[in-house]
Amino acid sequence: METLSDQLTYLYESKWDGLMAQLEANGLKDQLQCPFLISLYRSGQEKEEREKAQEADANWYAKKADAEHEEWYTKADIKIMFFGREPNWWVRYDEEGEAPADVGKVMSVYEDYLDDNYNAADAHFYKEGIDHRNRFLLFGVNGIMSGIRELLKDFSDKRISLVWNEISKLSKRKGGGGKAVNAFEHSIEKKYFHVIPEEIKILRPDIVVFLTGPKEIKYCDYIRENFNIIGEPIAISGLSTNDVEKLQIEGVKLAYLTHHPGYMPKEEKADDFHWTLYNAILADIKENIDKLLKKE
Repeated sequence: METLSDQLTYLYESKWDGLMAQLEANGLKDQLQCPFLISLYRSGQEKEEREKAQEADANWYAKKADAEHEEWYTKADIKIMFFGREPNWWVRYDEEGEAPADVGKVMSVYEDYLDDNYNAADAHFYKEGIDHRNRFLLFGVNGIMSGIRELLKDFSDKRISLVWNEISKLSKRKGGGGKAVNAFEHSIEKKYFHVIPEEIKILRPDIVVFLTGPKEIKYCDYIRENFNIIGEPIAISGLSTNDVEKLQIEGVKLAYLTHHPGYMPKEEKADDFHWTLYNAILADIKENIDKLLKKE
């Protein structure tokens, strides 16, 4: 049986060689991190157990996923995809002592991260294994997911799941982490690794949340490159669309755009400011909960 991770693998492999050729031709391969690749496969193994299996099989990452290992996502009643700006720390093509990266190896990093840091039962990331400075996952994603779990308390038989994505698949190397690419580098992604529309078709999230900034022109352009946005942004809860907005996106039931959790307002406490925006999103989701759960 072909899994969603299989489909993602075929998608990425169909683009990989073309991207690599362009990065090589333009002298960028040693300046950028690998593209951000998603996988739903979860081994269910503890880290030490998984590492022993990896040592015993050099091609462990190339093995196809089994369907039951994706059920944490596929059997959820509401599926949510969160977008950040670009990957910070991520896989590099030529890690010292490692074989050159390929699609399977990069996808395995996402898989291992889920195994080690994501609680599928409650749909949140453990704070213990994640750098405390990672406000995207620990404050933004976990915060919104905690609110959605509250909304579902009246629907005890319903489950939620999330996928973390990045609106820019590429990022520059910066120390041990990453930073935004320039316009030319992004043009290579746009032409040779334009995969987000297909990821959406494969994963079919019910809700998409962009934590990239409503007035961050570059990232808003990236969103428009990847999604068919219908009409103008919609204000919610009487708040300015400079801070939070609802988007009508073809093929997605609900979509929202708000600030990256790392954004620090000048005149307000950052956490209170962001929670005002998250509560607006949660209020709108609550208004549409029956539609999401196919009750109307």
